Amino acid sequence: MSKLNYAGEYQLSELRLYSSSGNIVNLENSYQQIDLYENMYSNTLSGTILVVDTDGIIMNLPVTGQEYLGFKITTPSLDSHAIDYTKHLMSVFKIDSRVPSRGQETFVLHFCSPELLTNKRVRVSKSYTNTIDEIVVDVLENPKAINTNKTIFVEKTKGIKKLVVPNKSPYGLIKDLATDAISGETGSPNYVFFENTKGIHFRTLESLYNEPSIGDFISSDLGPIDFQKGGVMNIEQELKRVLEYQITGNNDTLENIESGMLASKTIEYDIFQKKYDVSYYNYFTDFYKYKRVSDNRGKDNPIYNDISIDENGKTMGDYSNAKIFMHPTSKDSEGNDAQHTGSYTPNDISKTISSRSAKHTELDKGVKIHMRVNGTTTLSAGATINFQIPITGKNHTDDEFDIYNSGRFLITKLRHSFIRTGTKHKVLMTVVKDSFNMELPQNIEQPNPKGNKGSVIYT
Repeated sequence: MSKLNYAGEYQLSELRLYSSSGNIVNLENSYQQIDLYENMYSNTLSGTILVVDTDGIIMNLPVTGQEYLGFKITTPSLDSHAIDYTKHLMSVFKIDSRVPSRGQETFVLHFCSPELLTNKRVRVSKSYTNTIDEIVVDVLENPKAINTNKTIFVEKTKGIKKLVVPNKSPYGLIKDLATDAISGETGSPNYVFFENTKGIHFRTLESLYNEPSIGDFISSDLGPIDFQKGGVMNIEQELKRVLEYQITGNNDTLENIESGMLASKTIEYDIFQKKYDVSYYNYFTDFYKYKRVSDNRGKDNPIYNDISIDENGKTMGDYSNAKIFMHPTSKDSEGNDAQHTGSYTPNDISKTISSRSAKHTELDKGVKIHMRVNGTTTLSAGATINFQIPITGKNHTDDEFDIYNSGRFLITKLRHSFIRTGTKHKVLMTVVKDSFNMELPQNIEQPNPKGNKGSVIYT
């Protein structure tokens, strides 16, 4: 196991391009930068590699957009957390930005997980009688569907479904199943489907929150130099230091009203019994129904005040007509799926659609931060980190950090950048949280925003 000499150091032990002609070229001495993208709202990994070519690779290999790319990158001293795609290769699908100069050519190769290309090529036409989690595993592993050999992280779901899949793309089917899935362990409907460097995930947000945080970060100045060790930086402190950050999202109230994050109504129409039921979602009353990123009920608080906003005494969570969901179902008198004979779980999307929509809006329009840090291969989308945000401007309290926003964050997007010059690994990531650490202060006597009643003037 090699020693880490500085924050952001990495080791590239293999980088090969496999041509459809059977030729193989080693790119270890010609690449300039590798970018690898992870996104919780994307079903696949993708990336680019910048190459400076003096051997006429594109013509001589040749490169046509149907190659495979294998690479292995390790953070020294973290060998067990290597980003290893030497067995599960990436698919090259695009050649871009070809710039010739004297005796050489610079170009960019775009690559992705081969499962994405498979998803575009095949369709699923099959009947299923099983739990949703087992259906998802079958779609991912079935030789006639995605046919992946990667590690799959799946959370058990509730109920047996009987369904017929009519010529759908595999990932389109899994996306639909995620909207109807309910955890057999926690009852949570907040399923996500994505791929990171660890594998393919079909699980709830709550199961991600149950995992321990993978790192502690703080925004601070450059760390001290240890002259006793030859004038090097304190590596541990440098790995924790956020190089730069920007708070890009913090309560878009208009968007949160329109999307139904604060309040919504769901109308479920039963086409078998010819009746409908109405249910309501209220941000404040439903706030503790499912786990939050901080995973600390005692310290999780709404990012809005539940004060009255009008003369009727209503809060922002009481206006359910702001967003109306309507969904059909088919149930018999015992609550089973009326489309089939037997005790099968009916379509229950109407029970989950409002809370799922609200949760995804919370994570996208709530507290969101873009940050850049010295990279390690342990960082991945779907993991959580702890980030202490310093107080800017005058400090009116005795606290050292932001009392509302500091704490545990979920990584939703991430880009690994492996730069050959200086052998530096940087990570740019988007992190989010869906609660405040402290309860917001309340002013019971709100000002009247309407003012006095005006006159109606006809012109």
